Amino acid sequence: MNLFLMCGIFFTFVRHNAIMYVQKAETIRMNSEEKLKEFLKNNHGYITTEDLLNIGIKKSSIHNFTDNNIIEKVSHGLYIDSMNIADEYYILQKKYPLVVFSYNTALYILNLTNRTLDIIDITVPRKKAVRGAYNIHWVSDNFYNIGIVDAVSPLGNPIKIYNAERCICDMLKSNDEFDLELKNRVLNYYWNSKNKNIDLLLEYAKIFNIYDKVNTIVEVMMGWN
Repeated sequence: MNLFLMCGIFFTFVRHNAIMYVQKAETIRMNSEEKLKEFLKNNHGYITTEDLLNIGIKKSSIHNFTDNNIIEKVSHGLYIDSMNIADEYYILQKKYPLVVFSYNTALYILNLTNRTLDIIDITVPRKKAVRGAYNIHWVSDNFYNIGIVDAVSPLGNPIKIYNAERCICDMLKSNDEFDLELKNRVLNYYWNSKNKNIDLLLEYAKIFNIYDKVNTIVEVMMGWN
């Protein structure tokens, strides 16, 4: 076999393998993109670095997806579908799973106030660090779990908040978070709500040592009806 023929066979072999490699890489990329889009579809448009690795996407490939505007980094280790609007509430919940939206923020989500939110209120257990421009309320473990319920953010994503009864107890215990007008408005909204639970409110009032205050309010509200 002459030299020219051998060289031709060699280069044909190299070219064939290069084409196969490119096709295989493209197939892997397409499969990874399909997996990514399917995950985003089923998880409110968000994915973590851990999730990406779990569905078989290498760290080196993440930059390709951000560069191609398929996903966008919104926090350390957290990405969003580039077609979605970033949800500050959900991002905060994903970043700090122990965060519970509380006080004015929870009251707003519960439709117990129509006051526009200037800053997000959150509650976390003591000694748990949270960074950001939030009103952070640290509580003991004994009080942290009382009244946590599932809710949705203003953009429709799942978050944790305190229920109405817990929020009212927090409001009545606070000396500087709420003005009198807002307190009266919240109590009126609550009293007219079909979902109010007076027994639960009084139960919480005992736990937070404000039973007499809450019971007096309940008696006054009952007298108005």
